[in-house]
Amino acid sequence: MIAQRLVGKQVGRGAFGIAREVKATEKKFGKDSVINSTLGTFFCEDEKLGVLELVDKTYRELESPDTFGYAAGVSGSAEYKEAVKKSIFGTHCKEILENAFVDVASTPGGTGAIYTAFKGYGNDGNTVLLPEYMWDAYVHITGANRLNNTIYKLFDGEKFNTKDFSEKMLEVVKRDGRVLAVINDPCQNPTGYSLSFEEWKEVVEILREASKYGEVILINDIAYIDYDFRGRDNAREYMKLFLGLPENVLILFAYSMSKSFTSYGLRTGAIVALSSSKKVIDEFTVVAEYLCRSSWSNVSRGGMALLVKAYENENIINGINSERDKWVETLKKRAEIFERKSEEVGLKYCPFSSGFFLTIPLEENKDEIVNDLKEKKVFVLPIKKGIRIAICSISCKKLEILPKLIKESIDKFNK
Repeated sequence: MIAQRLVGKQVGRGAFGIAREVKATEKKFGKDSVINSTLGTFFCEDEKLGVLELVDKTYRELESPDTFGYAAGVSGSAEYKEAVKKSIFGTHCKEILENAFVDVASTPGGTGAIYTAFKGYGNDGNTVLLPEYMWDAYVHITGANRLNNTIYKLFDGEKFNTKDFSEKMLEVVKRDGRVLAVINDPCQNPTGYSLSFEEWKEVVEILREASKYGEVILINDIAYIDYDFRGRDNAREYMKLFLGLPENVLILFAYSMSKSFTSYGLRTGAIVALSSSKKVIDEFTVVAEYLCRSSWSNVSRGGMALLVKAYENENIINGINSERDKWVETLKKRAEIFERKSEEVGLKYCPFSSGFFLTIPLEENKDEIVNDLKEKKVFVLPIKKGIRIAICSISCKKLEILPKLIKESIDKFNK
């Protein structure tokens, strides 16, 4: 009885499915003996979920209407939209808003932003360019919206593969007259790679070239931007390169409060459109609101009120940023440990810059290796072409031994 377009579509187990196995193992053997590298949430060194204290305090101090009432508008309150712009663009906000047309629509997390982008700008049968290492929800959302996907190689040695990205983009836009492309940056999930400013300059030139043949929609998923080891300002500097692009190039940012404000369960995010064309943004405003109303209606008023309150008071947002900066230092330390210990045992991983994750490239005997690690009470997330390591959720102590355990399991099956 299911709709024909959904026949054969399924999510699979993923991180949430493996989590049940992890809990059962922890209950049987004790938490200290288990290494859980599955969920993409930040855990402190005591292995408890990290919640920014000032975020928690600010949310609890909201008035009842702000937590239980409907949102002021279908696509989000005006105050929320302004707060989102400040959060996304940071110190570059004034320059960007003065030199481009920008609008915002609230969504249930970054996932809602990706869904809106694909639904709003992909015609049936259009193609979305996706990276070879990626968050698998991209594929599910393309499938749910009757879109095809083409995979571009993410790396050329230790750098972003601009050559393959360019070739795939031009191939699609010349064929279809339109192309959608996803770049999850900074702190890519699952590799932790971040494009340099120079690499972004090359990407922007590719967008310009592609625009000669049709409409170009770039979806920039920035869910992990506030965990960039380069710092908040440097992490956002590339956004200025989007100014002055041709009018048939549209930039869509997928914004999430889940990671930056540890408000995973509030499901609050936004899709933010940037263009050189007022007409393009006016269309976005109308269609984004329509898609909100025809799907989730509106998002958590409490989540939106939290962000508004934070940006209305410099002491609050500065305090939140300061707290988060300490976690970034923890992530740096964890990454250093994992990289050092991997080098000691000869464990190879994809180019890494910063963020929540690293990826071990692996295709041969992956299932056997993952199961062997489970026997050691080590749980990793198998992904296409590798396994993801969530340094966001593993203590420094356990990271000291993890690379050796992984390398032993790989060598057991891949000699």
